[in-house]
Amino acid sequence: MHNTTLRGFSIFTSLYLSAALLSSCGGSGQSSVPQPVSNQRANVGVKPGVHWYVSVGADRRGQALQDLDYFSSTITIDAGDSITWTFKASEHTVSFLLPNQSPFTAPLAPAGGSTEDGTAFTSSGVRDIGQTYTLTFPKPGTYAYNCLLHPPEMAGKVIVQNAGVPYPHSQGYYRGQGNKTANAELAAGQASVALFPYTNGGATAVAGISPGLTGMPPSHSTVYRFLNANNLNSTTIDISVGTTVTWVNLTNNEPHTVTFPVAGQPLPPDVANNPFSPPSGGSTYDGSVVTNSGPFGSAVGFPTNTYSLKFTKAGSFVYYCLFHDEFGMIGIVKVH
Repeated sequence: MHNTTLRGFSIFTSLYLSAALLSSCGGSGQSSVPQPVSNQRANVGVKPGVHWYVSVGADRRGQALQDLDYFSSTITIDAGDSITWTFKASEHTVSFLLPNQSPFTAPLAPAGGSTEDGTAFTSSGVRDIGQTYTLTFPKPGTYAYNCLLHPPEMAGKVIVQNAGVPYPHSQGYYRGQGNKTANAELAAGQASVALFPYTNGGATAVAGISPGLTGMPPSHSTVYRFLNANNLNSTTIDISVGTTVTWVNLTNNEPHTVTFPVAGQPLPPDVANNPFSPPSGGSTYDGSVVTNSGPFGSAVGFPTNTYSLKFTKAGSFVYYCLFHDEFGMIGIVKVH
């Protein structure tokens, strides 16, 4: 890139060879001047009715690191083209809202048909890793979409040109840009673990953490783990009887819960299946009753950002985040 003479020679050579190729094919008498190099690259193998691909979400480290984004988040296609979104991480949506429709109140069930033209609410519904969703775009325009579970940070845009207009980028370009973005955002999620602000191994733990902590706008990456030190493996808290543990939600993009079942038993279905289960069990825990913080995280609209619980009996107690336990957000408190 720093050798401008060599770079210019390469571009000239590419243009010369393209012109020679057109001349050798016999042509139709039209000019053999080639398209600009950028358009040639973008249109290799591309024709009307192209099928494009976008990835939804990403994760790493056993789903501890989550990337709340689309890859690429903006794509330009032609009218009549289709896009398939492939879900690379669990529990996201691809949802095209109507004007003035809120992502916070839109239904989570699938909606609309197999095309998107801006006239109806169209949504994949909540989908899991490995699933796909396909739409065709018959009309030129700009179509914004969201994940209904992760607004406003998880947003995308489809720009639809008139049919036959040259594409600005190829599928390979979008794939490369998407991979680059995902890697950077997941790395930022990993780096946020080092922002743990409390004493390692102490009685203050975090329920999730994200880049910038709570003082920044919603970030694309987040950590689905309970931590009481500045590493992803610190999911066990060791304390003595009578100690009060405080959990702090240090994300700017996710609510969490701290939920203890009766010791040695699974969570009852009415609690396990409802992440918005209200607080229960009081301010102490001895393993005899279900004890739940309810959702907390002031950066995402809940009234409080912390939850405290005093442990009054020795034992090893497993607890869960009702929103994210399936991603491995499960901790242990060992009381001695």
